Amino acid sequence: MSDYVLELKAITKEFPGVKALDNVHFNLKAGEIHALMGENGAGKSTFIKVITGVHLPNKGDVYLNGEKVVFHNPKEATKVGIAAIYQHVTNYPDLSVTENIFMGHEKIKKSTRKIQWKEMHADAKALLESLGSDLNPKTEMGSLSVAKQQIVEIAKALSANAKIIIMDEPTAALTHRESEELYKITERLRDEGVAIIFISHRFEDMYRLADRVTVLRDSQYIGTWDVDGISNDKLVVAMVGREIKQLFPEKQVLIDEELLRVEKLGQAGMFKDISFTLHKGEILGITGLVGAGRSELCQALFGIEPYDEGAVYFEGEKVTIKTPADAVNLGIGYLPEDRQTQSLILQWSISQNITLSSLDKISHKGWLNNQEERKMSKTLAEQVGVKTNSIFNLASSLSGGNQQKVAVAKLLTKDLKVLIFDEPTKGVDIGARSSIYQIMIDLASEGYGIIMISSEMPEVIGLSDRIAVMCEGRITRFLDKDQATQEAILEAAMSKQTSKSQVV
Repeated sequence: MSDYVLELKAITKEFPGVKALDNVHFNLKAGEIHALMGENGAGKSTFIKVITGVHLPNKGDVYLNGEKVVFHNPKEATKVGIAAIYQHVTNYPDLSVTENIFMGHEKIKKSTRKIQWKEMHADAKALLESLGSDLNPKTEMGSLSVAKQQIVEIAKALSANAKIIIMDEPTAALTHRESEELYKITERLRDEGVAIIFISHRFEDMYRLADRVTVLRDSQYIGTWDVDGISNDKLVVAMVGREIKQLFPEKQVLIDEELLRVEKLGQAGMFKDISFTLHKGEILGITGLVGAGRSELCQALFGIEPYDEGAVYFEGEKVTIKTPADAVNLGIGYLPEDRQTQSLILQWSISQNITLSSLDKISHKGWLNNQEERKMSKTLAEQVGVKTNSIFNLASSLSGGNQQKVAVAKLLTKDLKVLIFDEPTKGVDIGARSSIYQIMIDLASEGYGIIMISSEMPEVIGLSDRIAVMCEGRITRFLDKDQATQEAILEAAMSKQTSKSQVV
């Protein structure tokens, strides 16, 4: 009898011109949470697809409970108890929770061939309750939050008697509170004997949940360690192949004259009495718990959902921002939190995405100058360090970190002076984070004023010159760089007492 419910031995998977997995090893115990980590492009997605039967390996063997298995399709993997839950939940939004849970294995009465809805709704309710959820099984799937959709996906896996569940970046789109709920569900499954492969870029996920961690790099197996036996530094070296001695680059930028001043800004039901300034070369961090009004504030400054009280001054003159066009014309740019749906067109080329917002600069009388487009996009892609062998590749072909760099390059095609970055490193790996931080420091040194919204306290502390902490739609405290600690930020993020405005 094998000690492992799942083993991968010397797995190699090749595509034309690419070795996606190269001699990869992995093993998983029953009742274990095993983290899988690595930079984007390390081979994690192909790894999942080999286990779930999407891809047959060119070399190597897969063992289930000590017996060699070959999966020719996902249905075969599902049949033996393997399920995958992906970061971007794939479901049927117009169907009910029950229909999504039992899709493909509906309960049908043999004599009449009719679907047994009453029994399915009851079983769906029982599955959800076993996960600590009070969701109504008849609810339409598309009306649920991402966190609740993931719970339904877990229930779906359990409905098919899954004994091995792969969770691919499940916390990437979740709030802190939602992540905690997912942690509890994952631990409950582990305690019931389910084996879980937990894929994440977030170290806190690994330390919070995992028993062991395996690292892939450049499609190869690097090693497996007990989580309590490996340090952060060693894990980073394993993932990126080098020591990132200073994740946050040193910032030596002279903060110059005022660019933006906000006085008593408000938006009904979202935020109120917001006042601050932003100067050339400054990075102003805005943080707080989810729901504090951070993104809403910055979207108002960009004219997406305009403010309804207070005043904004740009370079000393009072201005009105009612639309994104107003903001861009003034010199304010915005990098949204969700790059894939709000910033990029994934089925367009890198070049087309970069130049999309500046077609007026590379066209004449309605005709696009292709040479100018190539020149502009190539220059900016190189400036921000997009890793690609051609600017004509689709944006969808890039890793998350490189997609974010394309989104930044797109901003730089306009004549902007203030840049708003909303969760700039969300869902990107450790190496890409370091690159994005350097880009932000470089932009500040060029004189841009930067507003950065982030839920990551180390990121806020490491990059910001000043930090504005929000709670329930108000700024409760301003912290200078030398005052900033995680404890001070958390205390202010949970305090309803409003700070004195810092308009200096």
